[in-house]
Amino acid sequence: MNEIRGLTDLIAKRFQVTIDIQPVQYVQAPPPTPKDAAIVKALRQAIKDVYHVRGKVIGIGAGTVAAVFRKYGYEAAVWSKLRYKAHQPDESCLISNMVGNAKVFAHLMLQTSPP
Repeated sequence: MNEIRGLTDLIAKRFQVTIDIQPVQYVQAPPPTPKDAAIVKALRQAIKDVYHVRGKVIGIGAGTVAAVFRKYGYEAAVWSKLRYKAHQPDESCLISNMVGNAKVFAHLMLQTSPP
């Protein structure tokens, strides 16, 4: 918010206008799922078995539905193979990626057992 306020102050001064900033949605990211969590290990194994690549553990904050689960103390992981066109006018996905993603999730469910 400080960065946004700084930019809007510059624009307001330059164009001699007033800019009001009000957050429409704000979510504080809950603590991340540990890299050694069972779900992370199982997901990485499923990715390796289906796509023959090693999945990387990275954080993306509160921008996914996993944040809701993490907020309530569940260890959660999010993953998919994408074309890096999300939220753009030409947003699309490949059917081959959707099939592969379904295989990863099926593999994940078959290798894990209920608590």
